[in-house]
Amino acid sequence: MSSPSIESIRKLLEGYGIINTILGDDWISDCRDNEIIPHVNEITRNVFTGEETVTEYYNGNGQDTLILNRRPVNEIVSIAHVGTAAIGNFSNAVELISAEGIIKARDSYSEGVYSPIFFKGNKNIKVTYKYGMTDYPSDVSRAIKNLVAAKALALIGARTGGGSVQVQSHGRNYGSHGKYTDIRKELVSSAYQLLRKYMTYVTGG
Repeated sequence: MSSPSIESIRKLLEGYGIINTILGDDWISDCRDNEIIPHVNEITRNVFTGEETVTEYYNGNGQDTLILNRRPVNEIVSIAHVGTAAIGNFSNAVELISAEGIIKARDSYSEGVYSPIFFKGNKNIKVTYKYGMTDYPSDVSRAIKNLVAAKALALIGARTGGGSVQVQSHGRNYGSHGKYTDIRKELVSSAYQLLRKYMTYVTGG
């Protein structure tokens, strides 16, 4: 599935009374492509338009597994120790658990035969790997649409109506987020719920 189209975002906004005479397609496109999509890529530590290669440095943990910063991981290009005990690429000595972003030694040091492959150190493990998806999952696309809509409502709310109706439509309480408070909170909350399973807070390097 591709990123949400301008038409689909506009349909969502029309549900809140925002029509094309109020907000143009150029603004929606710019917000989607230059603000929301980069933000989603950042918080999910992923890309959804093709595969990318990254090199990162990790602290050795003295164990036989290492958790990478991004997931899913498509391929391990190389792994090497750096520093005084540096050795060359040993990617053949590990296996990849792609969906979880975990690399695991093929032989366990706990058997008393091998030293831990990720021996302890400061930024002493250099990993180059490929990650990324070739298209947007439907839930990610939906989250992007919700976040663009929330931004649009923030913009429109700054110059038109909005807010939370108080008594028989005669008064408005703009709330902590200004105009369209309730709608915007709901859209943002829904977006982050959709993105939650793609987000990882593990940082190894």
